[in-house]
Amino acid sequence: MCETEETAAVRAKPPRFITAASHEGPGLDRYRASLARFGIVPDIVWTGHPYPGHAARARLVLERLRTLPEDEIVVHTDCFDVVLIRDPAELVARFLAFGAPIVISTEPGFTWKLPARLRASRSYPKAGGKSGMYRYLNAGCYVGEAGALAAMLSELDYASAVDCDQSLLNKWFMENPGRAALDYDQEIFASSACQSGLERKLYRFDGAHLVNTRTGGKPFFFHFPAENRLCTKHVLDMLPFELPRLPVRSRDRRKYILNVIESRPTFWFDRPAYPLEDVVGLLAFRLLPAGLLAGLGYLAWRAIS
Repeated sequence: MCETEETAAVRAKPPRFITAASHEGPGLDRYRASLARFGIVPDIVWTGHPYPGHAARARLVLERLRTLPEDEIVVHTDCFDVVLIRDPAELVARFLAFGAPIVISTEPGFTWKLPARLRASRSYPKAGGKSGMYRYLNAGCYVGEAGALAAMLSELDYASAVDCDQSLLNKWFMENPGRAALDYDQEIFASSACQSGLERKLYRFDGAHLVNTRTGGKPFFFHFPAENRLCTKHVLDMLPFELPRLPVRSRDRRKYILNVIESRPTFWFDRPAYPLEDVVGLLAFRLLPAGLLAGLGYLAWRAIS
């Protein structure tokens, strides 16, 4: 079937890139630089400094969306920990292929600061892609029609007083099946959430694009939530172009070692990080050290008794 002129026009028109920021900074500079490679100037929603919180930010983005034509394609991402790594010329076509008005990025972890986290995770839709890892949404990146995105943000449960947009978006997604698709194979958005230490196993550059080795996805954006700068360095080192780097701190190296231990079972078993990563953390960093200390204490007591 031939593509209609209207659909062809939508595919050809570049999306609007919206983000929200409280202040200037090196992360924002890096985000801008990644877009500038393709001649893109982001539409920045300034939240004011100090940062007013995630819920307030979502409302400010909602206000901006309401000023746009309902059918305009909008890409919303975080900015301080996000980079555009691929020419977005094919981004709209990739989005339209999902057949949904909204596509949201995914990650292995489950953020839920509302009651009954374990029960909520069990009722969450199963991962629908080529990997079992990327089951849960990540609120840091999504793309959709401005009208659909505005409707989504207007329906978040702000009355819960939980200042966590990811928890609120997870709740909305579970209560509104079919209104948004998740990017299970990282075809648009890649994320390092719950995967620091795995980046050199999960990604490779094939000469044209960064590829997720498990799903085959060739993402346009890479998101580094709770950024570990060593992980970011490893990803950016794979790319054939330069972007501004944030200096790796000693705490990044310490945390990276812990992440390697926590994230390995997720990779081995191709499972989401929650609750597996919590169990590994409990065993490796709490029960095992406590057992070793108890054993040493017992040996010391036997030696002096």
